[in-house]
Amino acid sequence: MPLTSRCNLRCLFCSHRQNPPGVETWFLPPLKLDEVDTLLDFLDGERKIVIGESATRLIEGEPMTHPEFLEILTRVRRRFPSTPLEITTNGTFLTAKVAGVMAQLGPLEINLSLNSASPIGRRKLMGDKEAITAIAAPLVLREAGIPYHGSLVAMPWITGWQDFRKTILYLARSGARTIRIFLPGYTRLTQPEMQVPPYFREQMERELEYLRGQTEVPLLLEPPEPKDLSPVVEGVIPASPAHRAGLKRGDVILEVDGRQPRSRVEAHRMVSREGNRRIVVFKKQGQMAIALNLKVPKDGSGLTFTWDLDPDVLDILNEKQRRHRAGHILVMTSELAYEAVKGGISLLPGEWEIVKVKNIFFGGNIACAGLLTTEDYIAAWRQWSAVNFRPLDLIILPGISFDFFGNDLTGRHYSVLETVAGVPVETLDPNI
Repeated sequence: MPLTSRCNLRCLFCSHRQNPPGVETWFLPPLKLDEVDTLLDFLDGERKIVIGESATRLIEGEPMTHPEFLEILTRVRRRFPSTPLEITTNGTFLTAKVAGVMAQLGPLEINLSLNSASPIGRRKLMGDKEAITAIAAPLVLREAGIPYHGSLVAMPWITGWQDFRKTILYLARSGARTIRIFLPGYTRLTQPEMQVPPYFREQMERELEYLRGQTEVPLLLEPPEPKDLSPVVEGVIPASPAHRAGLKRGDVILEVDGRQPRSRVEAHRMVSREGNRRIVVFKKQGQMAIALNLKVPKDGSGLTFTWDLDPDVLDILNEKQRRHRAGHILVMTSELAYEAVKGGISLLPGEWEIVKVKNIFFGGNIACAGLLTTEDYIAAWRQWSAVNFRPLDLIILPGISFDFFGNDLTGRHYSVLETVAGVPVETLDPNI
């Protein structure tokens, strides 16, 4: 649910400042209240309502800059009395008064993009000249009883490693349920001094292992780059049912209610269902499997997992194969998802091949499917077909690269690849 594209800060890592020419995005002025009422008619009250999280071509700003922000939340709650709300904010407007009002409009949770717990760090990273309110926001949220998740874009070559460590530990000690650490993305247009140093992911993983020795709060590195589909627990939220049951990071979920999960995503869904769950877990530390009963409340078990592959993808791929009567299928995927998708299609019958598609349009270190363009897929097809001469029956692309009409971020339809390749092209549902 977008409210406005306005933002009160200028973050160094803001993706909108790095878009190559040709990207289609839209700036949204603050919605009028009657427009909000109309928008509410299109929301699904059975699903979490997300505010402030950029996921479309709309430029998402800071939602709390909207002059009627609290009134909008009140109207949302009036229309959907029990639907969970999720709000992403940079924290600059999270005063005790605002938090007090929000606490009365639950259930809701906050994604707090703190990025630095020091005024100097926030000024360098975000241009925040009045950082006191945002730095106090974790304590304000804890006092108001509002569950929240902290996050920071890791740029220690700008703020220093000490600032990075202090920010994570401050969030952990101030009640954050989880802390997401984002590796900054950069495009071919990004200035050299803003680009991620070589081997930064490996360095960050070592740093996080050290910090995990200082706190039990799950530290989640994003974007994920899973190497397999093993349902390994990434972290356990303190004081959660899973924490009380003795589950730990590194445990492997073997069974949930007698079913074996096919991926981390499926394991998370299975253990998050409200009710009594019987779980079989392999404990790496003790090298043994144990069975336990877990009573899961509405807000989940407390287990966190790295995103790998939605198992629904496998069923959809099977259906597309049958519908096209395809014997030889080519699946194209992003660099980040390659290993996970490769592991998934190995479980399917038939002859499947997979191609890792490099993001040429954005360039830099961009490696996610949501920013791949039709031209990127065409380039990958040409490279693959130059050395593979067997005929194909079907090409399947990630749906997240395209909008509802099938157009990419530059406005080109995926069917252009079908014309170039002379092979039917299908896309997956963008939601998976």
